[in-house]
Amino acid sequence: WELLQRARAVDNQIYVATCPPARDAGAGYTAWGHSTLVSPYGELIATTEHEEAIVVGEIDYSLIDQIRMGLPLQKQRRGDLYQLVDVER
Repeated sequence: WELLQRARAVDNQIYVATCPPARDAGAGYTAWGHSTLVSPYGELIATTEHEEAIVVGEIDYSLIDQIRMGLPLQKQRRGDLYQLVDVER
């Protein structure tokens, strides 16, 4: 769970905040818990355990611009190689 959040933050050069479903030990699937806030560098800024809690952390929006200037992934996109298709299911 945490590794996936960190990967999405780095992949997209953004902050990622997550909150899992409520933990129910009697359910067929027991959520792991651990709400988090992750920086665009993939660093864990704030997290909780599996108990009910609130995540509090500081987001520096200028860091996003700094990272995107240092590694301009969005400018390297090749939109000519793919297209987005909206499909009704």
